[in-house]
Amino acid sequence: MKVIFLVLLFVSGVFSKGFNDEGSTYNPFTFVKAIKTANNAYTLEFRNDEESYFTNFYITSKGVIAFDPLSDIAAYEYVKQIKKYAPNKPLLAIVYSHLHTDHIAGARVLREEFGKNVPIIAHERVEKYLDYYNLSYIDKPNILIPYSGKTMKFGNTTIEFKYLGSAHTDSIIVAIIKEIKQAYICDFANNDVVGWTNLPGINLDELIKMKKEVLKLDIDVITFCHGKPGTKEAIKRQVKYYDTLFKEVSFSISKGMSLEETQNSIELEEFKYFKNYDDWFKGNIEAVYLWLKRTK
Repeated sequence: MKVIFLVLLFVSGVFSKGFNDEGSTYNPFTFVKAIKTANNAYTLEFRNDEESYFTNFYITSKGVIAFDPLSDIAAYEYVKQIKKYAPNKPLLAIVYSHLHTDHIAGARVLREEFGKNVPIIAHERVEKYLDYYNLSYIDKPNILIPYSGKTMKFGNTTIEFKYLGSAHTDSIIVAIIKEIKQAYICDFANNDVVGWTNLPGINLDELIKMKKEVLKLDIDVITFCHGKPGTKEAIKRQVKYYDTLFKEVSFSISKGMSLEETQNSIELEEFKYFKNYDDWFKGNIEAVYLWLKRTK
């Protein structure tokens, strides 16, 4: 299957533009659809073998702002969608939500199409991360957002970049498009999706704090990198999910139950409709169990 896949990539033109390295086949995606979330605001849905990914672009009076280009394979479709909804518009900037490569690896494809000098905006730690790991197929940011945040104007569109905390990775920026009261939030909060596997390396107290910080923002719509666009109600459901899970696991620990016993005894019927519940819920129990054992 891998041989067939690579041949199809070559035939379909994925290796055009001269990219023929590790990044060319990294994180293959299938495009699902474009979702209009507001006037001149679009969310793109992609799917890989494991889950759905979402990203966004915004059309301003001066050009387009594109978020998280995912991978080379996804970015070729991203280019088509920008040209479809914003024909003849320049690309003003690319924004990385955080340093994880599964969300940002396709920037070079966008720049190959729209201009090598298109600036890339990211939290200041993203530059350090890419310098350290020397990932040649990922273009580095050249406009850095400090921990204090930054507000930028793109034609008739104002975007505020906020840092809300260090859960998931200490590099996440939340983008707020002020005129339409819309925010793009990636990875630390999602729309009706359980936490990824056993939430490796995540400070759970910080994670919940960041979700609650989102509820304070002056926004009406939230677009997520995992899960369809929604509102603050999705964040409230996630906070309730974690609060409930913490209470259930804490009770099990107080009864002297082992991790395995705890995993086998807890089901949250109210949240079984969350995506990936069957695959990842026991991992979430493990994360909370070990966190409480370590910190309480």
